Amino acid sequence: MNELIFAPIPAENVRSDKLRVHLVDGDGMEPTLMNKRDYVLLAPVSQFVGDGVYAIVDALGVIDLFRVQCIFDGKGSVMLFRDNKRYQTKHVLSVQEFEEVVAGYVVADIKVKDHRFLRMAREGQL
Repeated sequence: MNELIFAPIPAENVRSDKLRVHLVDGDGMEPTLMNKRDYVLLAPVSQFVGDGVYAIVDALGVIDLFRVQCIFDGKGSVMLFRDNKRYQTKHVLSVQEFEEVVAGYVVADIKVKDHRFLRMAREGQL
């Protein structure tokens, strides 16, 4: 049974000058990640590191989240899409195209239980 339980990771091991907390801004990843309610922990990457959710920078410099999957087409292409069923568009990018727009890989999502405390912290009330 003990082998099923992971050892806790000390908080100081999670802190990093590389990892960034990013507010989910947009409904493209709903219901997985909720607009203006959830946060993600991003690790900076400049290439595809495996299937998952990535932060992509558009031509205007806006960061958006996409689910990315490898396509087994012999070229190493990847497919970008959103979890929200309202967005049916899927984008296929070559490895080079992907490396030009990728900014980060989502290593964790943060589901906020009570937004009042976040608001109070931002306003310096805690």
